[in-house]
Amino acid sequence: THSMNMLRYINLFKFLALRSVYEEEDARKKAEPEDQDYYGMGSRSARWNTMLLIGIIYSTLSPPIAVLTFINFAICRLEYGYLIPFAESKKPDLGGAFWVQKLSHIFIGCGIYCILMIGVLYGRAGHSGPALLTAPTLLYVVWSYKRFVFEFQWEKLPFEELMKDKLIKERPSPSDKLATQYEQPELVDM
Repeated sequence: THSMNMLRYINLFKFLALRSVYEEEDARKKAEPEDQDYYGMGSRSARWNTMLLIGIIYSTLSPPIAVLTFINFAICRLEYGYLIPFAESKKPDLGGAFWVQKLSHIFIGCGIYCILMIGVLYGRAGHSGPALLTAPTLLYVVWSYKRFVFEFQWEKLPFEELMKDKLIKERPSPSDKLATQYEQPELVDM
């Protein structure tokens, strides 16, 4: 799929079809916007996040999945590292909102991972001791997720930070002190 995205075959087919009706430049402009439902930043972020969570969750049960996940993201880095800045049309930057949503999904994936590992330990162990020993990890993930959601401010700057910035701007600058320092007359422009 990554290589097919690199080819941008949908845009190519749109362009070839529209070229017969419009002039070449108009056909290029009409074929250019990608389908945001699949090729958009949000959809792409969700797919990458899903691949990351599959790698995290199942690599403990089957270690070769970690290698495949690494290969997948290495290919993504190569292909999308070219595709996004050079081949696709510019889009508004909503990276912060998508980033926070991805982190939230990773927390949910960590919760799924804890549930899976507790279940695996319960099913494979001769008694429930290992499962009970690992069960508090789920509580820690829930606590961390609540802390992430309610304590971190990413949309608004805290008032204290704003005031700190204002106080820094009101401080006298080091250049104000330079007027009282000695200047060698030969070096001053006349």
